[in-house]
Amino acid sequence: MKNSVEYKFPSQPLAYRFLNTVKHFDAEQLVVKYGQTNHHVKVSYRIKTEGFDSTLGELDDLASQMDGEEV
Repeated sequence: MKNSVEYKFPSQPLAYRFLNTVKHFDAEQLVVKYGQTNHHVKVSYRIKTEGFDSTLGELDDLASQMDGEEV
């Protein structure tokens, strides 16, 4: 199953830093790109079927550290 989430940041540099950090996450079929504007980052990935998938929690934590929020 595939999951998609979009985050909004107060500035383009923060969104860009988030985008580049997430590109290095270890997630299957990971796609990271700008969303609605250059202040938004959209992330999609395939959810792990075995065990617990902590990817969404890690994304939320990272976005929060960069003053971002899920939209």
